[in-house]
Amino acid sequence: MNSQLTFETLPGIVDISALSVPTTETDVKELADAANKYGFIAAFVMPCNIEHLKERLGPESKVVIGAPIGFPTGTDLTQDKVFQVREMKKLGCTEFDMVLCVSKLKSGRLDYVKDDIAAVVDAADGYPVKVILEVTYLTDDEIRRGSEIVAQSGAQYVKTGTGYSAKPTEVRHVELMKQTVGDHVKIKVAGGVRDFAMLKAFYDAGAQRFGIGMKSAINILESIRNQ
Repeated sequence: MNSQLTFETLPGIVDISALSVPTTETDVKELADAANKYGFIAAFVMPCNIEHLKERLGPESKVVIGAPIGFPTGTDLTQDKVFQVREMKKLGCTEFDMVLCVSKLKSGRLDYVKDDIAAVVDAADGYPVKVILEVTYLTDDEIRRGSEIVAQSGAQYVKTGTGYSAKPTEVRHVELMKQTVGDHVKIKVAGGVRDFAMLKAFYDAGAQRFGIGMKSAINILESIRNQ
């Protein structure tokens, strides 16, 4: 096993989430408890559940509260995304995973995509922004273009997906993104990380952060507890 991916260190690069439509406040409670117990770096829920997550984590928690922006389609107006960032900051969020406007990227409207990301980065006011490409909907050239734009935008991460796509992220997607962005921005993988072997394959390809559903994240971590 890679010495950097251990039971002790892995939680420091894993964001856990409860972002499905039927997520309840009980689910959010379980997410917060798991984040505190295992020390996952961040927890993400939909905006309506941010306050409940913050309350359940407690004032002494070191877990970052993250907010999805323009989630899950990326088709919100730019001003709506900016509003979301500002409101989520007020609630205590300090990381923002925004969905790039796939529609405009695929239409070749690169200036729109650039301006959309730049506005969110500006609204985040120095807090980390991770830009979601939703790679399973894109051609290789579109992945390159999207990754290039993110690398130039001031965002800290380019991210593979929301987890809503029916198709999972593939290792080749991460390899393509890494070839494009180099060390200019970090890469986050979400969508399809179900076991440690897959996580390690993504890590070896260049991913440095992972977004994983709570149950899968716990299962992965427990699978390497004694290794």
